[in-house]
Amino acid sequence: MPATNPLSIVVLPGDGIGPEVIDATVPLLEKLARGQRFAFDFASHPAGAQHYKATGDALPEATLAASRAADAILFGAMGWPAIRYPDGTEIAPQLDLRVALELYAGVRPARAIPGIPLPLADPRAKDIDLVVVRES
Repeated sequence: MPATNPLSIVVLPGDGIGPEVIDATVPLLEKLARGQRFAFDFASHPAGAQHYKATGDALPEATLAASRAADAILFGAMGWPAIRYPDGTEIAPQLDLRVALELYAGVRPARAIPGIPLPLADPRAKDIDLVVVRES
């Protein structure tokens, strides 16, 4: 069944290990969507400490606008210890996004998906269906 409306995903690779993790995650999600009733439309945008170092802007307005319009945002790691704002605070565009988008928490659903092998050996794992809410 082909997907009719792909989900718009803004990708923010970020700093340090972030781009490496994103480079592994996006192909995995693309493979997951193959042959499903859903699809993803990924669009990478700049943000983070390295971008700040290069441009003076940790979260460009175009990145914020794309994030507002997207169905979801896929984050890589953000920040770099040696790169700071002039007042000494850490570069943390993910916090700026939370404020701009009025997000109060990280909501992380977790459930077993029928037909997908479980990473846990216990047969009760097929019944996992929970949501972790982490206050921001």
